[in-house]
Amino acid sequence: MRTLLFALVLLASATCALAQDEISLQQALRLGLQQNPQLAGYSFRRDALAGEAQSARLRPETAVQFEAENLAGSGAKSGVKAAEFTLSFGSVVELGGQRDARMGAVTARQQQLASEQRMAVLDVVAGVNYRFIALLAAQEQSRLAQEAWQLAQSLAESLDKRVQAGSTPKAELMRARAAVARTEIALDKARQQLREQALSLSAYWAEPNPAFSRASGDLFRLPALESLAGWQARLAQNPDLALLADATRLRAAELRKAEAEGKLALGWSAGVRQSQDTSDTALVVGVNIPLASGRRAAGAIQVARAEQDAAELAETSARTRLQTRLQQTYAAHQQALAEVENLRERILPLLQESSRDTTAAFNQGRYSSLELAMAQRELLEARAELISAALRAHETRIELERLTASAAYTEVTP
Repeated sequence: MRTLLFALVLLASATCALAQDEISLQQALRLGLQQNPQLAGYSFRRDALAGEAQSARLRPETAVQFEAENLAGSGAKSGVKAAEFTLSFGSVVELGGQRDARMGAVTARQQQLASEQRMAVLDVVAGVNYRFIALLAAQEQSRLAQEAWQLAQSLAESLDKRVQAGSTPKAELMRARAAVARTEIALDKARQQLREQALSLSAYWAEPNPAFSRASGDLFRLPALESLAGWQARLAQNPDLALLADATRLRAAELRKAEAEGKLALGWSAGVRQSQDTSDTALVVGVNIPLASGRRAAGAIQVARAEQDAAELAETSARTRLQTRLQQTYAAHQQALAEVENLRERILPLLQESSRDTTAAFNQGRYSSLELAMAQRELLEARAELISAALRAHETRIELERLTASAAYTEVTP
């Protein structure tokens, strides 16, 4: 419910221009919910079901019937002298609640469509969140690749001066220049990944040429760890379970409809008959009673009952799978948060201090370029691990929210 309310707020909010070359999560969600092609198709399906409901609401039609007998015979019945004309009205009396059963089946389909639409909205919200977080991570990777190139370039320039001064072998300079070339390749890849992530995000509102290339937010601002019991308590809100429950109700409604259609439906007619030879008129009444209607509906009832049983089993099985999936996702989320904390609080400070000391020792001529490059690489790799761990922490949080339909978006603020 919180997700749908948030979606309505987004849809009702005034359109605001994107910051130049940058997009916020709220802007991305608004665009995704307003312009996603998948969501647009639900209005047509609602209209179609409204038409079905209108048809199901109708009572059996009344028919007008005209009959002419004893026409163009022989002898006394030649021509139309002895003809009899009958004008009657007829219809069907539904005795088994067929109309209510038809309406119940259409109503169940409308409820199922509403659940499908809600699930589609949640999928779009989760998808936009995933792609937005991926864009933030790509930005950090690009920034890290840029820093790696600058460090490699700075080292190569320092070695070039030392080689000219004759204090360093030329082989070290060659290795450093090769490292610069590698970091240039890595930087190009990181920038390309950044463009691809921007395009993947804008695809949610069918924009092939996004006007942005960056996301505004802090990848490393992570929500606090919630208890597993809290997530489990909200699992009943899972949209897949709601959809399966609607499918079960739909199958039950279709079973009632099949059972109702197997009940007796009386046909009736009433009218006036006129004889041409005597000019007399008479009232004509008829009743039509179908035979063996119950046996004819037995097959449809059996099919509907089997489909209802299958829907109930699918709902039960899905609930078990989702409980397992929730626990697995929670464990992955917990592990990612712990990894982020360890990298931030323990590993990175040590590697940063080591890199500073190694740089100072290199500048004093006490360490070689190989030792400096190794210290810088270890620090860069740890920062890359931090980006990856933060990305996993956000992704698993989004998955937990998607499983429980408990939030509209992950908090990622500038």
